[in-house]
Amino acid sequence: MERHDVMTRYLLIAALAGAPLAAAAESPKQIASLKRLVGAWKGTGTIAMGKDKAKIDASYECKLTSGDSGVACSLRMTGIPGLAVYEESDLFGYEPNSSTYHWYAVTNAGETHDHAAKASADGPIRWVYTGIQDGKPFKEVVDMEVANDDASIAVHAVTTVAGAPVSTLDVKIHK
Repeated sequence: MERHDVMTRYLLIAALAGAPLAAAAESPKQIASLKRLVGAWKGTGTIAMGKDKAKIDASYECKLTSGDSGVACSLRMTGIPGLAVYEESDLFGYEPNSSTYHWYAVTNAGETHDHAAKASADGPIRWVYTGIQDGKPFKEVVDMEVANDDASIAVHAVTTVAGAPVSTLDVKIHK
């Protein structure tokens, strides 16, 4: 390999490596917003599925990811009809090149969703996942609002299949 080719490769690698670092340096406010989730949370709520409504208990444990650049959480809920325990692993991060938050969720109910959200100046952040369920359009919209004192989180989630509501979840958790 010629010296020119080696130098070109090193310059390309340096340019590609530097772009994400520069973008990450521009997003401390967005990362700080995610860090508000860190802690041990417990609470209650309700879930409505069709005409059925049930009370649920929830616990949520969140910690910083490697390099303090995201948040990893474990959710555990009981009281959901048909499931002894609902468990979910979450990974929250911010993608500065598209100015988008991402929330990757994997559950013991067979769900794997990438929710996306744009930053909200005030009020809840709206997370949206769209996909397919049973060959029909599936949509999950989750409004999550962290209290100004970071001591509670309110969640309102609506799931639809082919535009028809399937479930509504309302939960409030506290540190």
